[in-house]
Amino acid sequence: MPARSYEVEAIVLATRDHGEADLIVTFFSLERGRATGIAKGAKRSKRRFVNKLEIFSFLHLTCSDPAGGGLVFIHEADLHTPFLRLRTDPPRYATASVVREFLLLALREGERDETVFRLTLWALHGLDTGSQRLSLLLLYLLRFYSAIGYRPVLEVCLTCGIKVSPSHGFVFSHLGGGLVCASCAAASGHPGTRLSPGSIRLMQSALELPLQKLHRLKLTNAMRQECLAALHLYGRHLFQRDIHSWVMLDSFGNRDGTTARPVQT
Repeated sequence: MPARSYEVEAIVLATRDHGEADLIVTFFSLERGRATGIAKGAKRSKRRFVNKLEIFSFLHLTCSDPAGGGLVFIHEADLHTPFLRLRTDPPRYATASVVREFLLLALREGERDETVFRLTLWALHGLDTGSQRLSLLLLYLLRFYSAIGYRPVLEVCLTCGIKVSPSHGFVFSHLGGGLVCASCAAASGHPGTRLSPGSIRLMQSALELPLQKLHRLKLTNAMRQECLAALHLYGRHLFQRDIHSWVMLDSFGNRDGTTARPVQT
């Protein structure tokens, strides 16, 4: 008996050739989470798959599961949004690649997360329509860490518990996942990234505002540099590996008047 087909809304995260005609596609769907499937004859397709199974594309897929487990069968693909600019504009491609790499690191096969899915669509749409790319990445990573269970602690010092205020200096500890006051950081030699009061307030607001209101936040170049440096180091610590796409991201930093390189104490 043939497997029953089902439909999903999906973002393409990766593709690779399989034989002469097939494609292996890794995608993240609202209904079933991260999955890997095979599109038979995709490279020769004149109708079902042509110009659709591209990285970052948002698709409506018709699929079925194999009887004995393994790769999902992808039967058809209909294009919702191609996000073409993300593949043709190198700085935006680099930024979207960081989003993609974090998704691949954080999500296991079959893991479903509606919050992360909608957050990712928000980010890809913003990058495609011209939002300031580093600002958007900063906001995405803050919300992403929170969604996967690693919300940064931005209200008190992780060590002494003193409440965060402009009268005390703070660093962001990527090891602890939150703020450490200057006194505790100096006493313990705690590594961290210096954050100004404005950057701290920005990060606090970004975690509290509804997603549709994040565009109201005003970011300076200094805020972007400080916050992205902290979030980059935090990601490297969480996943215990380098974020390879960050090298490409940083190579385009000067085009936005800033970089994402760490500034540590």
